[in-house]
Amino acid sequence: MTKESVSEVNVLLIEDDEDDYILTLDYLQSIPNFKFNLVWQSQYHQALEALESNGFDLCLLDYQLGPQTGLSVLKEARARQVHTPIIMLTGQSDEVLDNEALKAGAEDFVLKSEISSARFIRSIRYALARKELERERLERLRVESDSRAKDRFLAHLSHELRTPLTSILGYTNLLLSREELQNVKPELSIINNNSEHLLNLLNDVLDLSKLNENRLQLNKQSTCLNSFLSDLYSLFKMAAAKKGLSFSIEAKTPLPQDVKVDKTRLKQVLINIIYNAIKFTSSGFVKVEITLQADAKLEFKVIDTGIGIPCEKLKRIFKPFEQVQNVTTRTDEGAGLGLAISSALIKLMGGELAVESTLGEGSEFGFSIDLGAIDEMTLAPLMLDKTQNATDNSLPSDLQGHILIVEDISEIQMLLRTLIGQTGATAEIAGDGIEALAMLKDNPDKYDLVFMDLHMPRMDGRDTIVALRERGIDLPVVALTAAAQKGTKEELMALGFSDMMSKPVNVSELGEYLAHYLSDELATSSDDVAQTTGTLRFLVVEDDADTRNLLKLLLNSLQVNVVTAECAQTCWQYFVGPERFDTILLDIGLPDKSGLTLAREIKAQDPNQHIVIASGFDPEPEKLAESQVDDVLLKPITLVDLKEIKEKLV
Repeated sequence: MTKESVSEVNVLLIEDDEDDYILTLDYLQSIPNFKFNLVWQSQYHQALEALESNGFDLCLLDYQLGPQTGLSVLKEARARQVHTPIIMLTGQSDEVLDNEALKAGAEDFVLKSEISSARFIRSIRYALARKELERERLERLRVESDSRAKDRFLAHLSHELRTPLTSILGYTNLLLSREELQNVKPELSIINNNSEHLLNLLNDVLDLSKLNENRLQLNKQSTCLNSFLSDLYSLFKMAAAKKGLSFSIEAKTPLPQDVKVDKTRLKQVLINIIYNAIKFTSSGFVKVEITLQADAKLEFKVIDTGIGIPCEKLKRIFKPFEQVQNVTTRTDEGAGLGLAISSALIKLMGGELAVESTLGEGSEFGFSIDLGAIDEMTLAPLMLDKTQNATDNSLPSDLQGHILIVEDISEIQMLLRTLIGQTGATAEIAGDGIEALAMLKDNPDKYDLVFMDLHMPRMDGRDTIVALRERGIDLPVVALTAAAQKGTKEELMALGFSDMMSKPVNVSELGEYLAHYLSDELATSSDDVAQTTGTLRFLVVEDDADTRNLLKLLLNSLQVNVVTAECAQTCWQYFVGPERFDTILLDIGLPDKSGLTLAREIKAQDPNQHIVIASGFDPEPEKLAESQVDDVLLKPITLVDLKEIKEKLV
């Protein structure tokens, strides 16, 4: 029979009768499975000082404490932010006193005659359990706060790093395209390759964070499999040839001509695996085998004759920051994130990345993705185009149109203007949203397309697009951002943007946008522009001006009419006024009053008023229930959150 574990509990006894102290101590020492470390205080002020230290797991508080009462101790303890659970002790039963003690914050109210009873033990266990739950809640809030801080840091890091990388990569590509600079192209290629490596490392860190937080989403689209695999072949054939390796992509079965996949993420996975295979293979071959299985799954195998992986490391290679080689001796670059990200991406696609390896002989990585419905009539042998370049960075050269570039960084202004000029189109520059508004207001029909950065001084991209749409200017506007995350594109399009392009600017992607929006077939419709005339009416109460404006923009995009207030007093003036609101969105931390308190006061006046609390942390359920709040939104509030609130009201 195993001995039960003993729980050590630090107890503060506030009691002015020495006999009761001795009786309480004796009984506590007799309770099995507990070791109570009892500290006795009999004076009011010393007791409060001891409580304020928050160094106790439990407090037993006598109701009669000289000239003071236990109720006054309770109230003062709560005022001093004491979190220790307190059980009130009294010599006689009093229902009124019992209710007052519980209302003042006591966990329980126990008669001294019940100290030796099972009820007292249950009361102690309950109070200790509540303390443990409170500790877990606070720890969870701390972790969530750390996570939000990390998200903010990563978003800032992404923006700060992608902006200079845009200039470095963009201008290097421009210089590489000039025939007169043949003599310095080796040096330019080194700059370009290292810049792309920095960008890949940044993308790896951000992707891993998004995957861990479940914020990365797949963007499936119809993809020509032959072209996709031809790109992959062209990308690696030279790298393999430089090491004297044979590189091939083979199909073991006929393949569908078009598949619906996230080609960017699938390519990312295959590049990571093939890159590793070539990196760790010094002789022999690297080959990719593709098989269409009977259950409509497409199986990929990457096989190499490289150094292999030791058995003890096979289980660790899909963990972040793990390397096959020792970090102090290896000669190949990388952060050890590629396989971890690839494994997570394949799980997101519904598959699993597996590996088999023999040390000194080679490795085989394999995975399958579900293609869904397949038209068997389109199955055909794989025909690689082995002459095409790895990536087509050429721009269309026969475009016509006039473009406005709204961007505050001069290097990116020049880069975009130069690239656009190579297509035959022309471009002008606006340094911020205010300048862009003036230019578009004076000549609304002069421009065919706008590229607009989101982060600019004076007036940012979000405010500018809303102002443009309110003025009835409905030409296509593509947002430029270095901090794209899950849901960003949807929110931007809801505000009025036509599309989104990520920084650093990819030349091929820029060409696609230009060809699409400057084509003769493209016709924009004012029906696609979100209007702000809706039937629902929201009162948004938020003291932070940026958050208040953003919430208004997002709600306007959902065709919701919005009235804003910056404090509880202004909110109350609107509430008691003639206007009626379908919901009141209250920030929990207003400058002049708690949002929960304000919600309780509003509900007391009108129990049917719908109220949503916006908070940066999970409010306590008891306080939410007391305030009769209908919904809670955790910050940062997204367009999806607001859409759900609107649908509930509708």
